[in-house]
Amino acid sequence: MKKQILAALLAASAFLGGCQMMEQKQEIPTVTLTLANNLPAQNSTSKAIDWFAAEVEERSSGRIHVEVYHGSVLGDSPSCLEQLRYGGIDMVKTDESALANYVPEYFAFVMPYVYQDTEHFRKVHRGEIGMEILRGSAMAENQMYGLTYYDGGARGFFSKKPVYTLKDISGMLVRVQGSRLMMSMAEALGANPVVLEYDEVMGALLKGGVDAAENSLVNYAQEGYASTAPYYIEDGHTRIADILVMSTVMRSKLSKADLEMIDEVALESWEYQQKLWDEAEQQVREQLAEQQTAVFTPDDTVLQKFRSACEPIWASYDDGVYLDLIDRIVAAGRM
Repeated sequence: MKKQILAALLAASAFLGGCQMMEQKQEIPTVTLTLANNLPAQNSTSKAIDWFAAEVEERSSGRIHVEVYHGSVLGDSPSCLEQLRYGGIDMVKTDESALANYVPEYFAFVMPYVYQDTEHFRKVHRGEIGMEILRGSAMAENQMYGLTYYDGGARGFFSKKPVYTLKDISGMLVRVQGSRLMMSMAEALGANPVVLEYDEVMGALLKGGVDAAENSLVNYAQEGYASTAPYYIEDGHTRIADILVMSTVMRSKLSKADLEMIDEVALESWEYQQKLWDEAEQQVREQLAEQQTAVFTPDDTVLQKFRSACEPIWASYDDGVYLDLIDRIVAAGRM
């Protein structure tokens, strides 16, 4: 009889212990967040996103899993942003040009020749100006929350013949993105803008459809344009930040502590991405030097002529509505 009672007590104890374990597990739910990235996996920003995903999972003790889809697997940036607004995708790596369609203040950030150098660009984005837009009311109104910026590098022109001065680019057929701002910039420089999808650029250069295009030095080298357009001018006409955005629909389902952790890791991932980008840029400089590719860095006198040609866009674009913000961005470079 005593053995039967003891067995019953042990069974009850095991049952209660199992119930407690189940309750503990139920108190720690697991969530999977989808993250759409339009860049290839080997890109510096993509590597920083992978780091972000791994850190979020580790710091949440495995409760939060970020499932990353590189290379536009879930669609292009505009379509993914639309899905994010309604909770279909939890996070999207986009850029300032795409976000400007929802938050027009970002047009000020992508104006031509608004930044002096990389330090100026990073100072603006990590400082008060960049953060107040990234996590401001206009983003919230579109069900978006900005987690962090990433450095996409300064963009320059690459061409089939050398561009050393403003006069050299005059009359050139220059491929630009299909945006009013980029077309206005090309026209202000005296070039003829040609709107093409990016995957059409190489063919157009080979067949004579365009004389030049523009991108960062890293993308220019890594995507093999040096053999077709062997001249690159580092005029830094635009610096367009990549941005990691999170859906406010998903944020409403997470705890305050988890949100603070995600925000912190996101900003840390930008620090990591900057290091990766700087290393990639140094590597391609060495690669292009070995290939004897003509990379030209204009002096201040030459660069000022490019800038002066485009400065009227600052005041004329959308009737100058962004001029005050542009003035703040420019002034930050003098501090």
